[in-house]
Amino acid sequence: MRRVDLETGRVLSRRSVPRPYFAEGLTIFQGRVVQLTWQSQKGFVYDLGLRLTREFAYTGEGWGLTHDGASLIMSDGTPRLRFLDPVTFAVRRVLDVTDAGRPVESLNELEFVRGEVSGRVVGRVDLTGLLAPHERRGTEDVANGIAYDASADRLFLTGKLWPRLYEVRLRRR
Repeated sequence: MRRVDLETGRVLSRRSVPRPYFAEGLTIFQGRVVQLTWQSQKGFVYDLGLRLTREFAYTGEGWGLTHDGASLIMSDGTPRLRFLDPVTFAVRRVLDVTDAGRPVESLNELEFVRGEVSGRVVGRVDLTGLLAPHERRGTEDVANGIAYDASADRLFLTGKLWPRLYEVRLRRR
């Protein structure tokens, strides 16, 4: 995990997840950084200086993490979102996500944008061509990172092994 100056790309600070874990979903909530691991069923909580302050456990895989101001919202690769208590990390409720009535498999990276999270797909974004073919490193370099800056209404996208961070604006068709 890194704090980066968005204007220059300069890394301001960084923190590696402890070995042997594979870091996945991450969100900043209530002055803390909360991070999931992929298959280890362990999460980490850091202060804003990126100092580890707590560990927690959950069942299943950790894929994506965001929040709605009251609960942490976690994806695990299934069509189900889990809403977690931000203090105890206990599951408060679940929400099944569908598209035209069919379950949406492989829910991954999450971001709560403009107060919206729904159990129903309301739109899709095609990222084909965002990363130039000559910048690809192999089959693992997929789109897999999203962040929303509510103060400036900006959306950022990146991916595994991507050398760039993209600021994008979405519009409805």
